[in-house]
Amino acid sequence: MTRTWKLGLAVACGLRLVAGTANAEPAKPVATGCKAAEAVATHETGSNERSRLEIAPSGHPFTHLVVDNPLGNVTVEGYDGTAVQIESRKHAPDDDALDRLRVSLVPNPDGTVRITTTADGGREVKPVARGAVRIDLFIRAPRDAHVEAASSSGKLDIANLDAGGDLDTASGAISVCNVSGEVWTHSVTGVTKLAQVFGSVDAQSVSADVDLDSINGERLVATVDRGSIAGRRVRSRDIQLTTTDGKIQLEAEVALHGKISVASLGGDVDVRLRRHGAIVVRARGTKVDLGSFAQPHMLADGWRQIALGDTDPAAAMIELRSQHGNVQFVIVE
Repeated sequence: MTRTWKLGLAVACGLRLVAGTANAEPAKPVATGCKAAEAVATHETGSNERSRLEIAPSGHPFTHLVVDNPLGNVTVEGYDGTAVQIESRKHAPDDDALDRLRVSLVPNPDGTVRITTTADGGREVKPVARGAVRIDLFIRAPRDAHVEAASSSGKLDIANLDAGGDLDTASGAISVCNVSGEVWTHSVTGVTKLAQVFGSVDAQSVSADVDLDSINGERLVATVDRGSIAGRRVRSRDIQLTTTDGKIQLEAEVALHGKISVASLGGDVDVRLRRHGAIVVRARGTKVDLGSFAQPHMLADGWRQIALGDTDPAAAMIELRSQHGNVQFVIVE
């Protein structure tokens, strides 16, 4: 069953609101190098509702999008327009439960748009398990809007944005693609994938892997408790990768004044670098392989050190360590 959207809405004065119908076509993704996530297909059984809404500013442009959806997935894609376009897909076991699902939209005069989802409750209504109801949101926002999104078990996916994002989920996966500006992510058990990020990154995960591809910003920090970190085509000047129990693989470029610190308590460390200028490498692990470039100097506490290139105070500093794993370092020509 497909129904129209019941929306809890607070609208600031001077904004134009256009609501779509259940039969409207979904918003079209922008053609870029990143594949936009598709809205989740409507469930076959139970009651379903699919709707679209568009809200456009009449004064201050929308610059900040805040989404809190504990009931499902959130996908935000930047585009060249000024309006915020939302497609929602709701699912519940029956019509009564569907009627209790709410999407609230609050646009503020300062350029902030807040979107939240809830399931109404109370003593007079039949209890419904959290896993039996769902709201998935697909949002198109102006490219220069900063995005904050949070979910419980749903996926968070942002793409084609120019003002960064802050993403927080418990067990859902996080995906970021073609985003400029600072990016912050936090996940408990969901996998984190960041690709084509042009800005500083801080990615944290408790018990899941972090995958990094084409990161180009001043600073990259990735911290994982139980999980692996894999980085490819990384060009950040300051790189800090840390795991408690997991392997770390990094393929990066390092420049003058660069700093790289890669550390794992119980996993192996494998670093491959393209260098531009002099570097100093210090490493410590159960087994250390620094290649055949030079005989390493033995330092205190089991550290080994090599210097490549002319002595230079601007040399990049590389520190690799694993208390219970192996350390391997390779220069890629």
